[in-house]
Amino acid sequence: MRDDAPTEAQAAERLAHHLLGEAYRDLAAVLLGVDAKAAAGLFHAIEARTADALRAIVAEKSEGTASTRIARSAGKALNDLFEEAHRQTGTSRNGIPASRKVA
Repeated sequence: MRDDAPTEAQAAERLAHHLLGEAYRDLAAVLLGVDAKAAAGLFHAIEARTADALRAIVAEKSEGTASTRIARSAGKALNDLFEEAHRQTGTSRNGIPASRKVA
């Protein structure tokens, strides 16, 4: 086995991230079809909560000395997911860019 091969935990995290991304995109499409105004409010709330959680990780240094780098990396991945979901659903995004609001 290679030293740089992903661990089972890393593979599970990638799979979970992928599945959650798919679920977010599916839910976005359904919510927009039902009530676009309510969907926009929900998207904003999710993105604001995400940004708040990432800022807290940085402020509290809850991931040690790498907290800022970890929060920015996670924020970029989530921001990309949010952007892709909005692109796929044909909606504009007025949410909070999580990766840019961390530090």
